[in-house]
Amino acid sequence: MLAPEHEAVLNAMAPSLGRWWTSGELKEVVLGRFPNFHERKARRTLSALEQMRWIERDGMGPATRWRLVRRVPASMKRPSVDLALALLKLQQLAQHHLPQRMGELEAYFDSAAAVLAESSADSRLLSARAWMGKTVRLDAGYPLLAPEVSPGIFDAVLTALYRDETVAIRYCKDGQRSGGVREYIVLPYAIVEKGPCWYLVVRGRRSSSIQGDAFLIRCDRIIEVRNLGHVLKREDDFDLEAFIRDDRVLEWFPEPPVLLELRIHEREGVASQFRSVRLASDQRLEDQADGFVLWATVVPSVALRHLLLQHAPSVEVISPVELREEITELLDMALRRYKSAVSTSVLGSD
Repeated sequence: MLAPEHEAVLNAMAPSLGRWWTSGELKEVVLGRFPNFHERKARRTLSALEQMRWIERDGMGPATRWRLVRRVPASMKRPSVDLALALLKLQQLAQHHLPQRMGELEAYFDSAAAVLAESSADSRLLSARAWMGKTVRLDAGYPLLAPEVSPGIFDAVLTALYRDETVAIRYCKDGQRSGGVREYIVLPYAIVEKGPCWYLVVRGRRSSSIQGDAFLIRCDRIIEVRNLGHVLKREDDFDLEAFIRDDRVLEWFPEPPVLLELRIHEREGVASQFRSVRLASDQRLEDQADGFVLWATVVPSVALRHLLLQHAPSVEVISPVELREEITELLDMALRRYKSAVSTSVLGSD
């Protein structure tokens, strides 16, 4: 049975299997964690670990060295303060970007949490605990509540993605639970977080036994996932960065690139965000009296149209003419609605 002081020594030695430690180094580990212990207790700790065949001795007296001879179970590994902070921040900011239930990750996260929870006057430990509440990542725009994805769905798709296993997915388009349910037999290739939603990138098998093009399944619309094992084989021609950059599927209905010209109006000396946030790598600006004109090569898409409409009070589309006319029509439609009186049925009654 391992006592806490035994675990302290093993945790310190675990990252360096094969390294020789002096008796002084290991005594410092014990006395640093248990300052009420005396040196004799630290020596007995090392002797006990030797008897349990966790460590082996080389030499005698002051020249004695010790080496770990068995791998320490993941549940016993104590990460350093720096590593514990990094692990917990990773878990906090990218929880579903990791195959949480695979391998030793859960044990590492538990160990990291235990390290930061230790009672200690160590200034580095205190700073690490404080750091957990000093950084945060927020999405642009008004904060939206993400659609709920059950933990079981996430576990199933992440496990299949990690192991390259085929899944049968029952899926409701547009989130309608009654009617419109489809079943896909697909191989997960990637998972993407965009805004409040998660998308599973998958490929299915055509009748010719060749896998089709990658497409997206929104995770909150998945009703059920069944693991089918290794039915489909992952093909090497898929590249996630190219899928996002070139196919632009996540921008929704992308069109061929065009040269976009915008007139940006700045009021009361407040600089537009488009001075610092670029639409494209070739973006250029020309200052004018009340703002500037912007040129950039962009891919028209639903996402771009939403961006232009969002900034319509200060952003005017000059060209392409077709895009200007489309934005004009959408704004006219909105204006007509807002100029119409709101009916009593919409307002409701007391």
